[in-house]
Amino acid sequence: GDVQVESADNKTQEPEYKNELHVIVFNLLLYIIFCLIPKKKKKKKRIKELEKDGRESEQKLEKEDERVEIGETRPGINVQGYCVNQDCLAAKARLLVWVNLGFGDISFHSNKTLYRCPDCAQSTVTSVVKALFFNSEHSICASDSLEPVKDNHYQCFYAIKPGLSYELKSKKIRQHATGLEDLITRSESAMTSNEILNLVAELQRYLITVVKPPKVKDKVRLLEKIECDYNGDYNQVFDIGRFTILCDNATKLQTAVAVMKKAEQFNLIVSEDKDFFERQSKTHHRFHNIKLYVPKHDVYVEMQATLKNFTTLEGYTVIENPKLSHLFYEHIRAWRPNNLEAEEELKQVSDETLTKINDIICEWIDDKGIQKLANRYKSHLDIGILKPPQLSKKTETEIDSNLPLKIAQFVYEQLCKFAPEKVKGKAIYVVLYEYYKKYIIGDKNPASCADFALLLQESRKQELEEDIAMSQALETYIPLQANDYPYVDGDDDNKQQDTYDCYQH
Repeated sequence: GDVQVESADNKTQEPEYKNELHVIVFNLLLYIIFCLIPKKKKKKKRIKELEKDGRESEQKLEKEDERVEIGETRPGINVQGYCVNQDCLAAKARLLVWVNLGFGDISFHSNKTLYRCPDCAQSTVTSVVKALFFNSEHSICASDSLEPVKDNHYQCFYAIKPGLSYELKSKKIRQHATGLEDLITRSESAMTSNEILNLVAELQRYLITVVKPPKVKDKVRLLEKIECDYNGDYNQVFDIGRFTILCDNATKLQTAVAVMKKAEQFNLIVSEDKDFFERQSKTHHRFHNIKLYVPKHDVYVEMQATLKNFTTLEGYTVIENPKLSHLFYEHIRAWRPNNLEAEEELKQVSDETLTKINDIICEWIDDKGIQKLANRYKSHLDIGILKPPQLSKKTETEIDSNLPLKIAQFVYEQLCKFAPEKVKGKAIYVVLYEYYKKYIIGDKNPASCADFALLLQESRKQELEEDIAMSQALETYIPLQANDYPYVDGDDDNKQQDTYDCYQH
């Protein structure tokens, strides 16, 4: 009976186990259908997307072809076209060439030109496809338009359409003032305008030092510069109100220039860009010059960027005697030599000396070269600079009215007062002294007490060589010994003291 009961109980429980198994299998199927399969599909889809992105990335990373352009663009009008000379390498390679036409007015038909190819030097550039105006106020007009396009941005490109005629005009940028006082007023207003102040604030945000002059240039000096440099044309002056941008290094300078070239966002126009940081200026001063047009005041303002190590601006410079180079420049800038050969030569070597000084300041000479110059330095106290004989018995009035005398006095005073301690300062002193010795005093004359003593020694040596009797006596000379202290017989200390050759002392 017990067995039957147990079997009855087992029969009643079996369906329950089956039901539970069905539920488990059912849930497992649901999990596979709704979880595993979608995940697998998503994974495959993701793999396909990654493969697609990879293919697109490979396409995006294809190397760009280098754009080759022949010729150089310079201030004024530049046109670009094709040369048709069969013997020209640029023509064979179908390379575009730039032709600079300078400032002025020109007109041409785009398919009928005869410009000189910079490669083969033949007038075989017969078609123009592009025009560039650089550092100029300009206008351009096509035969299919009524009004010319005018602009004064430093760099403007225009596509030249085939079959059309064009008129191009370009002139150097100029101020638009009615007089010097008007120019000064406009410049002062522009320097304090919101447009310029906002640009300055943006530069300072990049930790770049911007120095605004406390006042515009002295009027007397300004008039002298206008008369001397620009033949009295005040509208060629741009540095009445100049900002100096000082940077810690070349990268910061690049940043400053890049910010200034985006001046349009401050309602300013970059009208001229001159880079004398990588290529040498006439005086070898090293800077990047940007001229900004302020439309509100119809005036140009100059921004000059350089490195802190190169500036001679007082209060910011690390150069000893920073005024020296500028004062020297002021002396020789206005110099118009007479037709005398000696004065022409002095003017030329003065210009060369200024460039040598700036080569040191602006490091066109490397550290090793500057150190080599500095090693030859001897101070005024050591050698005793002699006054130029041409200044003897000359009054201040006579000196001021004679530029060679004025320069001689200036250089003499600088050499007597300047006592450099740093390497650059010593190198500058050596360059100035060699100029003074060779061209102010003259090679055959002593420029210092040390030179004078050397001349006496040379003269004495020559006299001895010419005196036969003395020469023979010197050949048999036995030096006598002497001392500069009391000699006591039998004193051992005598041996420890120095003795002297009577002939030498």
